[in-house]
Order: sequence, then C-alpha cells, then structure tokens
Amino acid sequence: MVEFTHRQPEPPILQNYRENHPDALPADFGSLPFQPVKREARRNLNEDQFGLCAYCESILLPNEGHIDHIKPKGGPNAHPALAFVYTNYAHSCSVNQKHCGHQKGGGLLPIEPGQNCSRRFAIGTNGSIDAALINSTNQVRHQVRQTRDMLGLNQPSLVRERERWINNSLILLKESAELFESFIADKPYRFILRQLLV
Repeated sequence: MVEFTHRQPEPPILQNYRENHPDALPADFGSLPFQPVKREARRNLNEDQFGLCAYCESILLPNEGHIDHIKPKGGPNAHPALAFVYTNYAHSCSVNQKHCGHQKGGGLLPIEPGQNCSRRFAIGTNGSIDAALINSTNQVRHQVRQTRDMLGLNQPSLVRERERWINNSLILLKESAELFESFIADKPYRFILRQLLV
C-alpha cells in the first residue's frame, strides 16, 4: 500500500461543495453536480499518492481509476458522514474488479493506506504479498492478511507483474545497490519493493 498523507488543506472545490450542499447524501457522490468535484479530488489524490493506486501500487493516471471511500459511505459498515471528506478518499485502480477498491466494496480495512502502512507487508520473491515477520505480532500479521485478501493483492496478474519488478530490482541490488532508490523512485510497487532492502 502507498504511504501517503492527504493534502492539507483539502481541495477547495470539495469544501465549497459541502458548504453549498449541507444536506448532501452519500448517493449524491455519483450525482452530476458532484462530477467536477470528483475529478478534481481524484487529480489531487493522484498527486498525493505519487501517481499510484493507493492499494496495489500500480501506476495510475489522474483521469484513470476511481475514488474509493476508505471507510465505506454505504452498506453495513457505512460511515455516511465521511462521504464528502477528503481524508477518507483513496485513488484506486479500476482495471480489474478482483482487486483494490472494487474488491474491498463496503468492507472495513484492518490496515488503511497511510504513513508506514507498507512496512507491515512483505513481498516474496515470487511477487506474493504476506505479513512482515520482523517486529510483527500475531494480531498484526492477521490484520495484514485480512487487508491483503480484502483488496485481492495476491491476484495472479498482480503477483506476476510484481515478480517481474522484483527480478529487475534484485539484479540491480546485486550489481549496484546504491542506485536502487533512484531506480524505484518513479516505478510501480515502490513502497513494497523497498522491503527487499530489509
């Protein structure tokens, strides 16, 4: 997952929308008047998340994907008061319904994207994601595995793609370890790939 902080202050267009629509309901998130706000929020999230999907770390352009509510706006785990709150948004990919925000649906993530979140995850040389074993309790390992499974982070297509990046990274680490950070600085999976340094 991407280690990011939501910008402060939030996008003014979102604040203006809330002020002008104090009775807005979660269903209004998909309304026509909210579309320009959503586009701007998604663009801002993309910058905040370094151009990556908040969950799987795939490259994501500002006009791709969707805004996922980290805490869902509807369903049995609904947090309707957070439907129009920027810090509850994550820019998520939409390529495959089997992973990331679409897979999560209305579930509550045990581990949310944010500062230091990726350090709880480990990556295998085959590209699979599991819990980090170093300085990790059974409870944290359980939370990591729940989060991984809720987001579908071990979908075969993601695992294969990560494996390719791992192979390239391991070659670089062996030949020129000092170049590793600059190599991954603009690459997908950069937060989880840093686990190779541990």
